[in-house]
Amino acid sequence: MPRNNFDSNSRGVVLVIVLVLFMALSGLTLMTIEVSSRGAVEASRVRSEYEAGFMAEEALYLIFDKLKSDKTPYSDTRRDKWAGVWSDDGLEVEIIPCNAKINIKTLISSTDRKRTLSILSRVLATGLDVKTMAASLAIWCGINVNPKLAKMDNFYYSSQYPAYSPRGNMVKTPEEVLLVRGWDSLDRDWVSGNLTIWGGGRLNINFASRETLLAYFPELGKGVDRIMHWARTRGFTDISQVISVAGLESDSTLYKSMANELSVRSDFYEARVTASVGGCTVVKRYILSRVSSFEVGNPELVYQNDISVTFAEDQ
Repeated sequence: MPRNNFDSNSRGVVLVIVLVLFMALSGLTLMTIEVSSRGAVEASRVRSEYEAGFMAEEALYLIFDKLKSDKTPYSDTRRDKWAGVWSDDGLEVEIIPCNAKINIKTLISSTDRKRTLSILSRVLATGLDVKTMAASLAIWCGINVNPKLAKMDNFYYSSQYPAYSPRGNMVKTPEEVLLVRGWDSLDRDWVSGNLTIWGGGRLNINFASRETLLAYFPELGKGVDRIMHWARTRGFTDISQVISVAGLESDSTLYKSMANELSVRSDFYEARVTASVGGCTVVKRYILSRVSSFEVGNPELVYQNDISVTFAEDQ
């Protein structure tokens, strides 16, 4: 009888040991599977990001071809084949002239401070201290130094984490203005969509937005809608056409101002490329120059940067 009890107890102990080992091995197995799964997912993300990035870089050659194939050296309009948005199998490309936007570099460098403040006050949101913002940006760019304001700006920059200091030179990208005191409250997408630092100061009337035209020329009133319609449907090939389109007098102060600050040509272009592969979306920005005289020049890449990399499962 005692022997039977011993055998029974032994079997019970063995069973417990087996169960413990099984549970331990099961946990280890699950952990191994989880780690392997994570590794596979991470490898898939890396591969998708690489392929999407490569697709975005390949798009640059298509952009070059689009700009080179332009046969209209005297004007750039929305009817040109390169203009607007085009897409193909996971790739979307939008090309616009840089001078469709407000050139903040030209504006802040202008000696006509009153006009600069007037334009900025119409472009920026109401309630902002435009005068101080413009002065702080001028200090940041090393254009003009107000010792009292510079001291306030430097105190603000030094209190940030990490701390930084004004460049003392012209901004290198539109988004850099977000580092300037007073400008940091602006939306990044708004800055990217409305401001530029590339190209000349003259706006291309065929691509400038309604809001931008009114910021520069509020006297246009409802005439701006006729200008926008003409720009969309036919395109201006000479600034003088605005006289008949908007009903202006050729000797008016408004027309003279428009003739000095508007153009129908562009020399710098911004291409925004969105490439999607396997749930990964890469967005890149290319800035190209193309100087035109009597014929269309070959485009050159002058700047590029990655805007974002996102994955569908993270949204």
